[in-house]
Amino acid sequence: MSQPPGATPAPLRRADGIRRWRNVPAVALLLGLLAACGGNAEPGEQGNDRGATPRDTVAIGVALDPARPGMESIYQGVELAVAELNAGRGTGPAIVMRRTPGDVSSAIDIATRLQRDPSVVAVVGHPESGTSLEALPVYEDVEHGGEHAVAMVSPTATSAQLTGRSKWFFRICPTDLSASEAVARYVVDSLKLRRASVIYRNDSYGRDWTKAFAASFLAAGGTVLQRDPYVKDATEWAAYAAYIRQLGVEVLLFPGSTEDAVMAIRALRAAGAGDVAFVGGDAVSGLADEAEEFAGARYTAFFDALQPASAEARAFIATFQRTYGRLPDQRAALAYDAATIIGLAIRDVGTDRRRIRDAIARVGNGRAALDGAAGRVVFDADQDAVDKSVVVTTVGAR
Repeated sequence: MSQPPGATPAPLRRADGIRRWRNVPAVALLLGLLAACGGNAEPGEQGNDRGATPRDTVAIGVALDPARPGMESIYQGVELAVAELNAGRGTGPAIVMRRTPGDVSSAIDIATRLQRDPSVVAVVGHPESGTSLEALPVYEDVEHGGEHAVAMVSPTATSAQLTGRSKWFFRICPTDLSASEAVARYVVDSLKLRRASVIYRNDSYGRDWTKAFAASFLAAGGTVLQRDPYVKDATEWAAYAAYIRQLGVEVLLFPGSTEDAVMAIRALRAAGAGDVAFVGGDAVSGLADEAEEFAGARYTAFFDALQPASAEARAFIATFQRTYGRLPDQRAALAYDAATIIGLAIRDVGTDRRRIRDAIARVGNGRAALDGAAGRVVFDADQDAVDKSVVVTTVGAR
């Protein structure tokens, strides 16, 4: 749909755009693009236009809970992608980023606002598996038979329940299955530990991750001594820590949230079990923000700014540092890639939502793969990204 018959697909690479950025101060470029689109926002508000969207402008929506900590980096990743896309847009429409409205937090309400906004042609989000599953029927527009459906490209929703769930859902990250299998091999082969406890967030993410990890860990010769769920704001972390110490656990696997991981680690230390290795899922990457206190804790990552794996990753890291004064986290990198894929689809096929969805589905299958900040993106028949790397990062490591 995006190319005439027999045409060679244009490579979906970021490198040329990044090279253009190197000749223009990042903040100045962002402000210039805002002026062109009629916005008056600061760099942190780029593309979050308050009024009507100009006729020659389209929006990439960003779906997330604005009350949750750590979400700003998703906006920043999308913001950089939008600026780069606009810098080389030619005759195509200008693209803006549409932030989640600040007065809503439920997945359904967020999805409804974005899906009903006619200027939004695709969405980056949701970050979590649970909210993605909740919101998907809204993006599919089940109520009207798909007449106003819009594609969503999640940067970090990992649940196996999303695989093949909808033609309107894509994800940039690996699935829980591949991530937890990689962690199981790491614990056995690299850490040489065999006695594990798993405390998981009691939702689709935590349950799926735990099930896949336990199977892989047992197959590798490990033993799961404890496997218990937790509920946010209703867990006796001291009791869990005492039990872990009593069992003689060597490693605690924690597919949960950063806020809960903080309490779990502190409880382990208070119980005299601070020598138990801690390995979290990708959702605890926020521990890196408190590197001094949580040094030595580990978490699963799909992007590591300290170990860039490609020229594209290094270019993205440099641009992000110049613009925001810090290293990007995996949410920023994955959101950047998600927005880039959407933007390049807009450039290829225009602003029709269904055509954009079809163009995204053909990335690596009729259209060239994207060499992104967090690695190459090719979608399989279920619209999962294939062969994505998984690393285990140690907090405080340099």
